[in-house]
Amino acid sequence: MPEDLIGIRAYVRWEEAGMPEDTPPEWQAAEYAKARLDLQLEVLNGVTLNDIRRRYNQETVDGDDEPIFSRGDADVMLDDAAGKFTGATSNVVPMETRPTPLDDFAPTIEIPGGGEKQKVAIEPEEWIEPPPEQVGEYHSDAYAHRDLRSIVSHRVGGDEVAAPKYSAKTFMSRWASFDSPNTLVNQRLYTLGNDSEMLVQMYQDVVEDESASSGPRKRVVSRSVVITTDSQDDLVLHWGVAKDEPGQWLLPETTVWPGKTTAVSDMSVETPFVSGQGCLPAEAFDKDEVEPGEEDLCYPIQQLTIELPGDGADELMGLQFVIRNKEGTSWFRDEKNGNSNFHANYATTQHSKAADELLETIIRSEAGNGWWTLMHRFNLASTMLEQKCAPGASEKSIAKAVAAAAKIYVWLRYSSNRKLTWQRNYNVKPRELSAAQSKLTKTIAKLFCDAPHLRDVTRLMLGTVGKGGEGGQGQQIRDEILNIMHRNDIKEKKGIWMEEWHQKLHNNTTPDDIIICEAYLAFLKSNMDISEYWRVLSEGGIDRARLESYERPILAEPTPRPTKKVALIKDFQNYLKILKSVHSGADLIECIKTANKGLGGVSPALNYARVAQNGGGDAIQLLAACVDARHELRGAGLANPSDQEWTRELLYLDLSLDDVARRAVERSGEANYGLEDQMRLAGLVMENLALSLPTSNEDIVLALIEWRRVEEARRGGDSQWALRAKAVVDRVRLAVALHADDVAAKMQPAATEIGVACGIEHWAVDLFAEEVIRGGPAFALSLVLSRLDPLLRAEADMGAWQIISPVPAVGYVKHVHSLREVMNETFTRPTVLVAGKVGGDEEIPAGAVAVLTTCSVDVLSHSAVRARNMGCLFATCYDEAVLDSLAALDGEPVSASVMGGDKVVWEEVDASAVAVGAGAGDVSSVPKGLKLAKIPFCGKFSVPLQEFKKGVVGAKAINTLALNESLGGGKIPAWINLPKSMVIPFGTMEHVLDDAVNAGVKAELASLVAAIDDSSETALERSLAACRACVKRIIAPAGMLDEIEAAMVAAGIPAPEDEDRWAKAWSALTDVWASKWNDRAFVSLRNVGIDHDDLRMSVLVQPVVDADYAFVIHTVNPSSKDQTELYAEVVMGLGEALVGNYPGRALSFSVKKTSGETPRILGFPSKSVMLKIPRQTLIFRSDSNGEDLEGYAGAGLYESVPMDEEETIHADYATDPLVWDEGFRTELLSKIAEAGVAIEAALDGQPQDIEGVVKDGEIYVVQTRPQV
Repeated sequence: MPEDLIGIRAYVRWEEAGMPEDTPPEWQAAEYAKARLDLQLEVLNGVTLNDIRRRYNQETVDGDDEPIFSRGDADVMLDDAAGKFTGATSNVVPMETRPTPLDDFAPTIEIPGGGEKQKVAIEPEEWIEPPPEQVGEYHSDAYAHRDLRSIVSHRVGGDEVAAPKYSAKTFMSRWASFDSPNTLVNQRLYTLGNDSEMLVQMYQDVVEDESASSGPRKRVVSRSVVITTDSQDDLVLHWGVAKDEPGQWLLPETTVWPGKTTAVSDMSVETPFVSGQGCLPAEAFDKDEVEPGEEDLCYPIQQLTIELPGDGADELMGLQFVIRNKEGTSWFRDEKNGNSNFHANYATTQHSKAADELLETIIRSEAGNGWWTLMHRFNLASTMLEQKCAPGASEKSIAKAVAAAAKIYVWLRYSSNRKLTWQRNYNVKPRELSAAQSKLTKTIAKLFCDAPHLRDVTRLMLGTVGKGGEGGQGQQIRDEILNIMHRNDIKEKKGIWMEEWHQKLHNNTTPDDIIICEAYLAFLKSNMDISEYWRVLSEGGIDRARLESYERPILAEPTPRPTKKVALIKDFQNYLKILKSVHSGADLIECIKTANKGLGGVSPALNYARVAQNGGGDAIQLLAACVDARHELRGAGLANPSDQEWTRELLYLDLSLDDVARRAVERSGEANYGLEDQMRLAGLVMENLALSLPTSNEDIVLALIEWRRVEEARRGGDSQWALRAKAVVDRVRLAVALHADDVAAKMQPAATEIGVACGIEHWAVDLFAEEVIRGGPAFALSLVLSRLDPLLRAEADMGAWQIISPVPAVGYVKHVHSLREVMNETFTRPTVLVAGKVGGDEEIPAGAVAVLTTCSVDVLSHSAVRARNMGCLFATCYDEAVLDSLAALDGEPVSASVMGGDKVVWEEVDASAVAVGAGAGDVSSVPKGLKLAKIPFCGKFSVPLQEFKKGVVGAKAINTLALNESLGGGKIPAWINLPKSMVIPFGTMEHVLDDAVNAGVKAELASLVAAIDDSSETALERSLAACRACVKRIIAPAGMLDEIEAAMVAAGIPAPEDEDRWAKAWSALTDVWASKWNDRAFVSLRNVGIDHDDLRMSVLVQPVVDADYAFVIHTVNPSSKDQTELYAEVVMGLGEALVGNYPGRALSFSVKKTSGETPRILGFPSKSVMLKIPRQTLIFRSDSNGEDLEGYAGAGLYESVPMDEEETIHADYATDPLVWDEGFRTELLSKIAEAGVAIEAALDGQPQDIEGVVKDGEIYVVQTRPQV
């Protein structure tokens, strides 16, 4: 054999073995000998030397185009060699007759030729796996020195977008909105050319079918499709009908032909439109479009009505059609849908109640019984992405694109998980499927480049589709299986396993073929153990029933071929690569090969990930290599993607690295890492998650930057490092939870729609969003944090509990998903609630004696205040396993109490103990039957500070006056600043409703209030939302705003400067009034027996201070009830993040009032966001007569609304001096505490609930009220 060909073949064998490095010389020599033998066997089988040269793209040699041996001679030699193995003439050796190989036996083939006989050794038929590469170690300092801020995803939208120009309403759009006496099922307006429109309306008549055996049901007796256009050209409808599948085009029966219809082919007819006048009543038009006295306006139209049969044997799904002009020189199709045919299909009403066109199209295609394949699915997905997700600049278009992309991802994920059919009544050539995949993946990659707001979901989407190719790769699937069969003398004989698989591959190759190929390789490598074949199939989700379900079923099992085993292993290892190149994009080794040249070689990080991906080495080192390699891919183009083809390759490689990282995290759970390694592991997993969320990673990245500072603080001996670390962990856990909620909100509704319509198993539908999270890096991060959290709590001496309201409780355990879902309930027996989610703004339900949760809740949140007020045990448990053990007692009676001040303990008790112990947390501790004074309107719309008095303004305003008087009288320090204030008094809303201008609103509101339905949480939410919406329609009576403006100017408050600003002010005021009908306020008043109708709302108006920090002080520690200790919480930015119960914890501290000691930090901040308002504005604060009653804390029930919407910004604690500058922190917190002590003293020593802000180091107290 020519040495150059042997060298090429040896190189190919090395590639097929995975390109192992550092192979020993003896292995290389053996591979070279095997390469020679491969070629010799090919020659014996009739392959010419030039055939081999052509395969390897080498120059041919004259005279080498003929076989060296005759077919007969070659067969004799091959049979002779096979006989030396078995003593038989057959070259197929049954497993049970195959002898044990002898070490010294070396079978040969005698080759006659010109002189001496040559002996060629036959390779022993045993597969020897190449030796595994040594994993080694990976060390990099990039972890500590990387610029993490460079990977923050920037918000989309950017520059302000010009508003779209208003376009006048067309005649056809008015025609569409005109009522018809028939039952309209669906309608859609299309454009025809540049200046015409077409309206397609679908009607049906439905009757009750009394004869139905299952009882009365509806039956469709007829359908009609009405097509109307305002085109001035004479038009002709070219159409057909669909019967079994929405995409069909069949010749309609003559019974449905309108007049003048003619058949033009064996599948279509043509019908000319009928010209006429379309007339609409004058009220359908704007006043300036109608002449005085004119009753109707008419316009030339063309119309056709096609009557279709109803339910029954002749039922039709609808129409497919195009439009042409009379001359046939112009044809019109659906330009907004890829220039496809128009359609009017009733199928969607049979299969789905989908709320939008995109889902209707998906379900119509998937739930039908006609032809459908992966190719059709991928082509449709490409079209939908181009239509529905095209980059847009407005917030509305961005939101629509994100929603559409999420639905398409759901669809493609169902497909990749085999929940949707891959082939139905249609055969697809591999090259056609490959081309469809290639088109889809390039479309996805282009969106990743062009639409930054879609990068999270398009990245996920790409992982559901194989890379495909322009046809060459797909054709290889079809061609190479035949080449393998021919090379190995396997006949195309019916009933043989490989022929059955060949037929499937030939007609409909799918991702299942990767699993089948891997199973066959396992069979071959296990000395043809058939159980290995079935094991690999089963692990890949394929069973016998699925094999038999293919259009070309696989019924047989693989045939043992011992003498061909090694050759088949080599062939199918190469064939597996071909299959993966089409069906599996994210295979690490294949992705490295594809991207290698563009990356300029394989970096140490990428190579380590390749070598260590399947085991060996350290999990943290592997994770570090994956993260470093992913950063390299950002530098290679993913950070600023532009070239879609290169971006696609980088994304597939990035996805494969992400998968290796996930497996590294799973392996890390088996390692015995110490605290330092656990912290580094957590940082790497955070970074990996940030890289996987290119659209929405800002929260994670900012937490990661702070985490790096915490690691440095630990190494530097910071005594509070563990407390800081615990805050970051809480923030990241919150970010993961919010990410999971976002995934569920965007994807689960579509998953339910598609899943139910397509008959997908209910568990796969119900758990769709959860499985998306569990399969990604966010879940991996949650696993790492769960292991780290108890170590940090131990270091911080925190324990497993945060006690918010420390009272004993006896009741029946009830496990609920969230506190909000039971907020409206009244429990008939004392209940211990174990709540999965608590936001902090919920009302404690009547009858609840305890609320225990894993959520971090501010001690001064509304829920916390109400729990203490009601005598209800309230605590956060940081150890999920501990709380799970209580949740497992669902329905059982328990006694719970606080032990040692920092731990909740419980025990099961007899039911008889519940009634006895109920008083410990019984809601009877809250006064019942509280009465609110019916406060009349004082006669004016505004009240200045000096006239604040009881019965006119609320407690906040009264205390504001008291503070101002104390400041003037020297009772509080002069450095405490008080904002300018005025009030819109009690009874103003009711007085405004009595004005004639609001007569309609008043009547409607009275009706809505009378109809409030609190029978369920959903019914109550709907009822109260209607009341709030009604209040928002209140109009200011004449002179009201002028009076308020004058009062503002007199008080030194900057008044709104124009009509637009006054509209914002009025909206904020009515928002406060409307908050009387907030859910939690209504429930709270109902639970304590307060008559909701007696509630009156005054509104305290103040300028907003653009705060650096905001704080809330309770001058008596609410947890310990220690009268000598003050407790406070501080957040960055505006105070709504604190009093509005935004998720996460504020910085909290306590300090003795008289000792002058340094404030003691109880917890660092973990809230994800801060709030800012970028301009001077006002805030309208609720100040009702239903707050701060004796024994009832109603604070926080009603809204305080700024005139301008707050901007939500992710908090950057890594640069916050309050967190990291001890001197700054001590000085500021001491000043806040000093202000609290002074205000309590100035108000006769009554404990106070104080809200304030800090701006440029100055303290502003914006309101205070009695601490209840």
